[in-house]
Amino acid sequence: MHRPPDRQASGPEIPVPADGLIYSRTNPNGLILSANTLFRALAGYDLAELRGAPHKIVRHPDMPRGFFHLFWSLLKAGEPAVGYVRNRSRDGGFYWVLACAISCAGGFFSIRIRAASPLFAILREEYAALRRREKAEALSPEASAAALLTRLAQLGFASYMEFMARALAEEMRARNLALARQDDADGEHLARLLALLSEVQQVQTALVQQFSALMLLPVNMRLIAARLEPQGGPISQISMNYKTASDEIARRLSSFVLGESNLSARMAAGVRCSLVLTHCARLQAEVVARGNEEDRALDAEERRAEDGILREVAACCIRQAQEALAQAGRVAADLSAASGEVRRMVLGLDTIRILGRVESRRDLLSEAAMSATIDRIDAVQGGISEGLKVLTDLTSAIHLQLSLLQRPGTLPVAAE
Repeated sequence: MHRPPDRQASGPEIPVPADGLIYSRTNPNGLILSANTLFRALAGYDLAELRGAPHKIVRHPDMPRGFFHLFWSLLKAGEPAVGYVRNRSRDGGFYWVLACAISCAGGFFSIRIRAASPLFAILREEYAALRRREKAEALSPEASAAALLTRLAQLGFASYMEFMARALAEEMRARNLALARQDDADGEHLARLLALLSEVQQVQTALVQQFSALMLLPVNMRLIAARLEPQGGPISQISMNYKTASDEIARRLSSFVLGESNLSARMAAGVRCSLVLTHCARLQAEVVARGNEEDRALDAEERRAEDGILREVAACCIRQAQEALAQAGRVAADLSAASGEVRRMVLGLDTIRILGRVESRRDLLSEAAMSATIDRIDAVQGGISEGLKVLTDLTSAIHLQLSLLQRPGTLPVAAE
């Protein structure tokens, strides 16, 4: 059984180079199979000491256990896992990284870069608070993971995948800035896609609220009509027709903007997955390109074998990223069609609204009684029409970004 060497209790923070790429590979049980030069230098062990050691040899005691519960749950489910990690060196020092891990043949592969974005500063404090809770409340890893997800939701992240995509995008941007590099075009396209999808969700939320307000107005119209005309009179019939039509539109809108049927949310999930996989593939390709020059601990045969694994993982990431984008494109087509259908239905609702306006003006008493309700219907329906137009424009912009990403040569290719 492998026994890691003794370590000191505490030490200073160790700076991670801006261009640093730290990688390691483990078996399914988390035992280290390979680790590159920078990993070994920061951890303070040579390759012989690391091989066969549990990866938690570099785990810092100040890291919340809930994070690792989340991280490993994703990996064991075959999903990519990204998160901020405070690691510990042999002499007790520590260093912060953003870790990007993914399953590979015979285990798991992880690559880490320096943590330097404003988001990192926030999460650093959140980890400290969560670790204090774990100790004070004796939280289990599962309870701690749930607490971390709750806190991320309070910070504006609806899911851990949303957080992963944001963290990786911000850290890659910070890394490029520190190295005076241009941001990756594909990463920026994906970031713009996510921004567009965020706007879509905001517009959809506003539309649902506006339709909720609209549903009450035909009822008000019918109550007023009951005082102005016999049962079944023209205004009553118009109000019933309007309610039937608006109910159907609200049902159709709800069918693609709420819950699991939310098309933009499904599309955003695919785009976030593609963003994570695309950046992972780019980092993996860079590791391969630099590995032969940097790592002298591996002999030629070991280096070729390790490169082969890295290339395979990168190629798999690219394929999965492209598949996620293709699925997002199909969902985008569904969203465009559904938005167009609702917009046509609203145009049909205009006819009923205009009839109500005309009928309310048949005499002064009807006009005085109905004008406020009809004016409110005009205003709400006008807002709905404008919202649907914005939604149509956003879906067109989404299609454009998807077309830019799906062109040959847009996504990264592993180094040969």
